[in-house]
Amino acid sequence: MIDRLFGYILMILFCIVVPISAGADSGREEGLDALLSDIQNKSNQFQSLTCQFSQERHLSLFSRPVLFKGTLAIIRPDHLRWEFRDPVPSVLIFSGNMGLRCTDNTPPVHFDLASDPIMRMVAEQLWTWLNGNYKKLEDTYAVSLRAPSSLLITPKDQGVAGFIQSIAITFSTESRQPELVEITEPGGDKTIIRFHDFIFNVQLPAATFTQCSSHE
Repeated sequence: MIDRLFGYILMILFCIVVPISAGADSGREEGLDALLSDIQNKSNQFQSLTCQFSQERHLSLFSRPVLFKGTLAIIRPDHLRWEFRDPVPSVLIFSGNMGLRCTDNTPPVHFDLASDPIMRMVAEQLWTWLNGNYKKLEDTYAVSLRAPSSLLITPKDQGVAGFIQSIAITFSTESRQPELVEITEPGGDKTIIRFHDFIFNVQLPAATFTQCSSHE
């Protein structure tokens, strides 16, 4: 479950934080190149952001989706806070080489990327995306145009494909940040995430990336 959660977070962050490379593949559709270029140009205009999100987890075992709400905060290139606030509070923080995991009322877990191989692997993928190694990303993910403001991303890596079949992202026509992300799993389960209330180039307090509660 932890690996799956990290996978979701990383794939979503790929769509939010990284200016996706348009590349030089002559076989690509013009509309895809235009959208990727616009996403890249708009993403280059901000160093930090915050937003709210709501998440619906559709599971075949349940008749109704499981609902979550939370917030995301980012400062390029290596500060991130992904927080679920409802129904069960939990936080994942990256701050340089250090990190923090918090779940409900349990004691926080601090980790050092130098001594935690799992979190180091997660961070290395994240930093690769943040630092713009787009050619490496294109070796792992296939990107196609789903609609004028929507992409379909499918993993080439069999390990990722084992728990993510595809991700469809619909972008805002104004900011080119994702408004809707639909993650489909091989077994048919689906996660739908809606992002809203983006604030760009915001000054964030240090506690955002050092404490379970940013208001402590």
